[in-house]
Amino acid sequence: MKNVLPELLRDRPEAERQRWARWVLGSHSDQFLPEMQAAVEALDKSDPITAGSPVLNPGSTAGDVVVIACQRGKHCVVIDQPLPCRVVLFDWTGEGLKAGSNPHGFEVLSVATECKGHLMGEAWRHLPPPPGHYMGFIDDDVLLRSSDIQTLLATARIYNLSAAQPAVTFSSSLCQEYGWLRQRVGCCLHRVPIIEIMAPFIRRDLLDLSMPFLAGVRSGYGLDRFALPLCASHLNIWRFAAIDCTPLTHVRAFSSLEKRFSNGLLSKEEELLIRQRLMSAMGFEIDQALLESLEASVA
Repeated sequence: MKNVLPELLRDRPEAERQRWARWVLGSHSDQFLPEMQAAVEALDKSDPITAGSPVLNPGSTAGDVVVIACQRGKHCVVIDQPLPCRVVLFDWTGEGLKAGSNPHGFEVLSVATECKGHLMGEAWRHLPPPPGHYMGFIDDDVLLRSSDIQTLLATARIYNLSAAQPAVTFSSSLCQEYGWLRQRVGCCLHRVPIIEIMAPFIRRDLLDLSMPFLAGVRSGYGLDRFALPLCASHLNIWRFAAIDCTPLTHVRAFSSLEKRFSNGLLSKEEELLIRQRLMSAMGFEIDQALLESLEASVA
């Protein structure tokens, strides 16, 4: 069955469309991050990220879904308090949890997946949250406390965020690479152009619009840097923040960049597929032969 993509930004001013086209189809995925950072800083003048409002019962709610990736029950989320939402252990081996590895009695989903994008797609297909709620996807090497998740979701609601993630600590292996996500001491949150795929919390409206662009992709490369911000801009909800009061760290270094997945593609080739899909969704001319070749790989 052919993947049906939503149309994006078709009715926006041409200057805005061209700006996004430049960001999406740049020669390297990092190339236009400074431009995107400048854009959200400009946006912050009219729509400040630190402007919030009180909400009823801040925190997670029964409709939220927190997906903790695990290897037969092994993960790095410290459960220091119960969460009043749906918590699911996603066993990415597909072999099921080891006996005694789920002392909190969380719901379990066991599906063999190759990388984070594949896992997110399966989780979204099986466990979609109700409208207005958030879905979090936490890597098995992310060290975070459940109380941090509660605070993060409270912050997301108070500040009306469409996507959020824990800020990155200086001890994280990704601290240097993802400087815009680095924790700012003394801050509650800071605005960012991109939410990284390691521990994103995404509201249902943004999730539903962006996930079709991930179809067939294993690594998830391109979802975070291109699809999520573009879809958020289309919905006029480009309010992304790194939550400084709930920082995360990693316990291992990133390793999937040179991996070739079962669809025959490298992560950067999967990223190129997502970028081509987004350009098509915006109505721009693309290399149709290239797109068809990439689509054939993930079909």
